[in-house]
Amino acid sequence: MNSSAIRRPQTLREVAEQSGSLREFGMNLRDWQHEVRRGGVYSRKELSRRVAATPAILSGRFPGGNTADAYLAAYAEWLADRASIARPAWSRDPRRVAREPWFATPIRGWLLAATPASFRQRNLFTIPEPVFHPRPGRPRVSEARKREKARLRQKAYRARVRALLEKARAAGITG
Repeated sequence: MNSSAIRRPQTLREVAEQSGSLREFGMNLRDWQHEVRRGGVYSRKELSRRVAATPAILSGRFPGGNTADAYLAAYAEWLADRASIARPAWSRDPRRVAREPWFATPIRGWLLAATPASFRQRNLFTIPEPVFHPRPGRPRVSEARKREKARLRQKAYRARVRALLEKARAAGITG
């Protein structure tokens, strides 16, 4: 098998694009979750980028596509709320509500009480997997940006030293 042909979805749009069945949707969503959790998505800006693009509507593509559409919208909205970022506009599409109630497990009573609102509103009853954990501290910066900042600091330092030397010369302290 050619390993270069296997590529995990990077965005929710890609999850939908790569799904031809409900089973594939589930696998693609798990791959995307793995990418977010282990692939270095630590900033809110990056998470926002990964959920912002509008996924294709799946309801006509395969049986259970309507449930997949609802799940994508609910999950994107739930993640956005947890990360304190703007909810993606596409998640408000009325076509992204399951026509029939969907329960992740047979323990329906517990799911009715424990399911987050963004899922309940779409007729889905499940406990979603939290995959986004912002890294404390400063966001990652590219090497080019670090070099540019160092160059500017060095330039400012040299200007301060030059000004001090000129001041010392004017006062007759140095030769």
